[in-house]
Amino acid sequence: MKKHKLISALRKTANDLDDGCEYEWGHMARCNAGCLVQNLMDKTQTEVVELVNGHLDEWTEYADAYCKGTHKFIDDLFQELEEYGLSHEDVLHLENLSDPKITRTFPLESRYLQRNDPKHVSIYMRRFAEQLETVS
Repeated sequence: MKKHKLISALRKTANDLDDGCEYEWGHMARCNAGCLVQNLMDKTQTEVVELVNGHLDEWTEYADAYCKGTHKFIDDLFQELEEYGLSHEDVLHLENLSDPKITRTFPLESRYLQRNDPKHVSIYMRRFAEQLETVS
């Protein structure tokens, strides 16, 4: 059930990006992962910033620093993301639009996505959702 919510959140976020939502790759709540977390967890931008507690600057830093054994606040967030089927590796790939399982499904000329281009993020999220559906 939670995997279906992730698929829906990926699609909703892609639609939001296409519709011109607030997007800023360098902002914790308006970047690729931040926009998805808003929809996945039904949070506002402010709530997302509070969730990540402001200790690091980017989601990739949080994902790199993630450790299940420490039980710190950020671990709880990543634990919840994992319950939806989104691993810390998925977060790294989402921020950089770089998962080879997803990018290799694009035509060769379209595989090199710009991580801070909302149109590219939207395309990647839709393809990610499609891939999750085929695995379901």
